[in-house]
Amino acid sequence: MTGGGSGIGAALAGALHARGTKVIVAGRTAEKLEAVAAQHPRMEAEIVDVADPQQVYALAERVAARHPGLDAVINNAGVQTLFDFTAANPADAALIDREIAVNLSGLIHVSNAFLPLLKRQASASLVHVGSGLGYVPLASAPVYSATKAAVHSFTISLRRQLAGSAVRVVEIIPPVVETELHRGQTRKPPRAMRLDAFTSAAFAGLDAGREEIPVGLAKVLRTASRVAPGLFLNIVNKPRG
Repeated sequence: MTGGGSGIGAALAGALHARGTKVIVAGRTAEKLEAVAAQHPRMEAEIVDVADPQQVYALAERVAARHPGLDAVINNAGVQTLFDFTAANPADAALIDREIAVNLSGLIHVSNAFLPLLKRQASASLVHVGSGLGYVPLASAPVYSATKAAVHSFTISLRRQLAGSAVRVVEIIPPVVETELHRGQTRKPPRAMRLDAFTSAAFAGLDAGREEIPVGLAKVLRTASRVAPGLFLNIVNKPRG
């Protein structure tokens, strides 16, 4: 479970642990991961920056050596920054690169690194956490929205490639959820879904065997992106008072 130190990652990890699953939470911040693991006996924590491919492949080697029966990987790590490309000065290039590396490149490298192990199991799952903004972008978070659209596309391609294999490729697609993802923003996003409600809905989709699981308002955005993209682009980007 990447991005397992807080938010959606920690919530999904806790729910899996409650079901009796052996869980490994991974992320950049040792203190957060250790706090999550301490709440759940026998949960393990691994330090990794998914933006660094060397760390990702080293993690895969360590996990494969200790847990050769690993049968699920959840790609959840993500960051979101608001960028204004109309400003007089260029947006921070390092922040742009970081967001792409965490949200997209990191997810691809984690998938690539762990697939050989997953394919050795009788049955396995590779789960990507996308976003409703991958369907209809939020203009103030253009890099985040673009990476999540790319995650959705990559997931579809990977599912097609692995059809008939032991690996099921799943995408959980959240709406805005009450997490630390938005901690750097001055206002709480409107209509944010409670984390516990999101977690319950996500597991309902997983238990039903669905491969694409849009939750809450993400369901609306999926349909809207097909039938009225211009209208819902305006709705999503309506100025907030």
